[in-house]
Amino acid sequence: MAPLTLLSALRHRAFCLFLFGQFVSLCGTWIQTVAQGWLVLQLTDSAFAVGLVTTLGSLPILLFTLYGGVVADRTNKRRLVLVLQCGMLLEALALGILTATGSIRVEWVMGLAAFFGLLSAFEVPTRQALVAEIVGREDLMNAIALSSS
Repeated sequence: MAPLTLLSALRHRAFCLFLFGQFVSLCGTWIQTVAQGWLVLQLTDSAFAVGLVTTLGSLPILLFTLYGGVVADRTNKRRLVLVLQCGMLLEALALGILTATGSIRVEWVMGLAAFFGLLSAFEVPTRQALVAEIVGREDLMNAIALSSS
């Protein structure tokens, strides 16, 4: 086994692309999470409703991530991540279109937050498992460190 270097996983082109895509996706997720809370506050003027939308987005992750890991182990990880990321994109587009057209209601925001949480419960473990397939055993520890930071 070759000695580990600080950025050894970056010698894999596929991992570099994966890392860039993960960065872009996570930035979008964080922005959307903040915007959802702000939107619910604007719609309801209720701190409770803001907490509820956050809970509805997080609860599916708590409840279904272990099952998501089982599914990840039994399927084509690359394809599953692509499908789940497309679902997350469609959810964000729906939220944006409903907001831009003035058709948004707090119930829609909460339902979309729960749907996004459900998608995340499957996407996160699948994405993490995909790292091992991309870099192989030799650079796995470094890849995990880079993709987790």
